[in-house]
Parts: sequence; structure tokens; C-alpha cells
Amino acid sequence: MNLGQRRWPPEPAEEELKLLAEVARSRIWTDGPWTAEVERRMERLTGAPHAVAFNSCTSALHAALHAMGCVRGTRVALPALTFAGTATGAAHIGAEMAFTDVDPGTLAVTGRLPEADIVIAVDLHGVPHGLDRVRADGRAVLTDACQSIGSVLDGRHVGAAGTHAWSFSSAKLIAAPDGGAVTTGDAGIAERLRELRDYGVPAGESRSNAAVVRAGGHNWRPSELSMAMVAHRLDGLDRWTARARAVTARLHEAMDGAGLWRQSAGETARPAWHKIRFGAPGWAPEEAARMERALARAGVATHRWGLVPLNRHPAFGGAGRAGPPVAQAAAAGTLCLGTEAAPPMTWNDDEVEQVCRILETIIGS
Repeated sequence: MNLGQRRWPPEPAEEELKLLAEVARSRIWTDGPWTAEVERRMERLTGAPHAVAFNSCTSALHAALHAMGCVRGTRVALPALTFAGTATGAAHIGAEMAFTDVDPGTLAVTGRLPEADIVIAVDLHGVPHGLDRVRADGRAVLTDACQSIGSVLDGRHVGAAGTHAWSFSSAKLIAAPDGGAVTTGDAGIAERLRELRDYGVPAGESRSNAAVVRAGGHNWRPSELSMAMVAHRLDGLDRWTARARAVTARLHEAMDGAGLWRQSAGETARPAWHKIRFGAPGWAPEEAARMERALARAGVATHRWGLVPLNRHPAFGGAGRAGPPVAQAAAAGTLCLGTEAAPPMTWNDDEVEQVCRILETIIGS
């Protein structure tokens, strides 16, 4: 059993390679029909009225903050347990970041928020956060949904209401060389986003210095090659979502049988599990290290995603700073099964059963 070999992202099929060659020969490499097609498909998928494509989810988050009125000194609340990309835009803008704790079951932000003007809430590993998706206690909410493109909440796609940033990077369910998008129910935000992704020039106008009307803009336009791949791969989202759910359900069953802690979701949530996070009861770091070694000896790869909480990360001015206790404990004492190049959803049924037996016998003993 070799669960560490590269299996993701999926290798382009001949049909996809033919499509990419056609896009390359068109010489329309930005601002073209495939960017518009991804935007239409994201609107249909999520139910949001507006979608604006970007060259990455990090850019999408950065631009969305600008579009929502974030400026230097704006107070932004965000979870300590997330990837650095969640905070990069706020840091570049010069916002004052308030890192908040997470729920010990879902690992998502809770309703106990610090004073802030904007909240960035994260659907960690595909598990929908529990805040209102538009406003939480009077604060505007921006959702980092980079890991939850296939997730459902209360019977609707998680992106149906509010403003969400999505990722199409190589580790995601919809995997391309890179790319991102923002969906929103706010027409004003959508208009500002279209300007911001092209230096601050109103959509449809010829680019020139004189046409720049909005500060904060960048060259955040996506590549047509990436957007063509994203549009093509969105057709397979249901299949990969179903596979992620099925594999996770079986592995969660084994974890429960072995008496392990594992990330959970609310009763009304159906995550498209991006990662399967687990640990020993109590999240003891030494137990996490023991399980990591035992699984490696048995041929099961794991990885430590989010090992350094952002409140302690030197890139965000927090080196050595104590912070939210749940986020800190979860970061130190939990593991993620598989790797980003070989996630559990790519394992075949026999491999999944082998891992379940290992979890129940070696890890649970």
C-alpha cells in the first residue's frame, strides 16, 4: 500500500488537453469567454446572483476586503486556526487583525466574536462555519470558502447567501494551476470587484492610467487557460463531492470505533470534506506525534495542516504570543489523514478499509 504517491490533482484527459490547446491558440489569455463561463457556472452552482473570477483565492479575499470597505486600521476578526492566505489580504491592507478562537468540535469560528468591523469566517476543511453568512452581530461577514465548494448547509449550497471567496488551486476539489472567485449577493461589491481585479479600471473600458478610478486595484485577472480547466472540471464536482463524503464517513466510523477525536459538522451541514482531521482525546501533542509515527510505519501518510496558529505566526506579528486556547491545542494535537497530493478521496475502497483497520487496531490500541 502506497498512499503517499501523487494522485491529485487529476491528470488532464485528452479532451481537456485539446480544450487547453484551443485556448492557447486563441491568444485570448485574459478577460475572455472562459472567465465569463466560470462566473456563470459559479452563479448557477451557489445560487449567488454575482460571481467575479480571480487569479487565486488569496487575491479574491484581498479584493473582497477592499470592496467591503476595509482600509488601514479597519478591525478584522478571523480565526487563529486557518491558512496564512486567509489573513494575507488584511495584512497587506494594514487592517488591525483580531484572531479569535474556534469551536472544539467543528473548528470553525463561534458566535463569541471580538469587536470588529468585518469578520472573515472560514469553512475549515469544508465544514460550514456557524455564523450568519451576511452579517453577524451587525458585522459584515466575508467567508473564506476555499475548502467548501461542494458543501451544503440547511439544504442549500453554502454560497447561496453572503460574500464568499473560492479556490481552484491544485489541492482543491476543483483543481487547476490556480484561480479563484468571489460570489456575492451585493451588486455594489461585485461591481467594485470587477474594477479591483483590473488595476481599478471600470469593467469593459480600455486600460490606461487615466481610466483607473479605484485605489487598491491589482492585476488579479485570471488566466483563460486556468478558467477553461475550471469550467471543464466543475462538471465533475458532484462525483468528487460524493466520493469525499463516502470515504470520510467510513473513516469517521473507524475513528469513532477507535475512540479518537475527529472534526465534526452540525446536523444541518453536509460538508464536502476537504481534509479529515483527527487526534487523541484531549489533543495531547505527544499522542499526536505517536500516532503520526505509527501511521507512517504502517504506510499511511499524514500531514500537519495549520500547525502554527496565525496569532503566533511571525508573518502577522504574533511570534511567541499566547492566544486562543482551542485553536492552539487543535493545531498542536491533531493530524490530517493523507496528503494534499494524495487525499483520502483518491484512495480506492480496499485502501480505505486497510486504513480503517490500522486506525482501529494500531492507533486505537
